[in-house]
Amino acid sequence: MTVDSFWDWSLGKYRCEATQQCLLALQEEADLVILEALFACWLATQRVHWQSGDVAAMREATGVWIEEVILPLRSTRERWKPDAEKQSQRQQILRLEVDAERYLAELMWANTDTVGDIGPDTVQRNELATVELMNANLSALPVFNKGEFVSERQQLVALLIQST
Repeated sequence: MTVDSFWDWSLGKYRCEATQQCLLALQEEADLVILEALFACWLATQRVHWQSGDVAAMREATGVWIEEVILPLRSTRERWKPDAEKQSQRQQILRLEVDAERYLAELMWANTDTVGDIGPDTVQRNELATVELMNANLSALPVFNKGEFVSERQQLVALLIQST
């Protein structure tokens, strides 16, 4: 299995309007890194339980990329949103942001020990277990690990399961 499996799954889930709106709201309200949330949930679909130590190790490898590349691109794109004269440049920044997110996926993949354990025999189709595992994996993220945004986390899991 490669990072492409995760990336393709993430793009498919993000295309769902309700899921996208939920993720964007959490990004705005709670500083959620959307790709981290999607990674946590994708790992659950692969029967991988993500621990807070796994998140910390991944964050160590991805933090600079998020802070110095992705967030400034997003900030600029959002700032230019109302400026009609900058729409062409804004679209270019969006393309750069997607490329930066794709590289983030590669960094996440390369710096999460548990992905090496994923194989065809790992996946079991048990929806209830996947829901529980998605909730557990999301709870390992800093946004959710203090017990905040519980209903939003549960809503996100429900949306991701519905779009399966």
